[in-house]
Amino acid sequence: MTALVAYYSRKGRTEKVAHAIAENLGAELVRITPPGQVNLAIGVMEAMMVMKSAIKSCRTDLTGIDTLVIVTPVWAGKIPPFVSMYLYQVSPGEGKKFAVFTERGRHGSDHPIRLVRHVLEGKGMNFVASGVTIESDVDSGEYLSLVRKFTREVLGQ
Repeated sequence: MTALVAYYSRKGRTEKVAHAIAENLGAELVRITPPGQVNLAIGVMEAMMVMKSAIKSCRTDLTGIDTLVIVTPVWAGKIPPFVSMYLYQVSPGEGKKFAVFTERGRHGSDHPIRLVRHVLEGKGMNFVASGVTIESDVDSGEYLSLVRKFTREVLGQ
């Protein structure tokens, strides 16, 4: 399996999770980066409205990739607008697998996972797994067991 892990992280917690997932999968890692300083209030508003926001150029071409893993924080119950833009730019998707891992402040709904699924399934991709962790799990290191469980699901084990 050739995997690509794409992530956005503002505070570094989601980045820790993404690195652990990429290491467990032996995957390439791509950071989704806004072109400038992030105004959190505007970003959260855009997330709530399911808007897209500009990102720096990064790998969105899935040629040669079998599985895409999206690792994202959750803002106001939604995905950040930078992740929305990345999902919009990803191609080709037809027949490829994908998985989603969200990092949250607290437990909540699966709406962010459903949103990613909707977009990528609309590109002909096939959902294989999802995972969730919360900030306190990342701070304590407990997220690593959740990451191992998630990566086993991604690998079909």
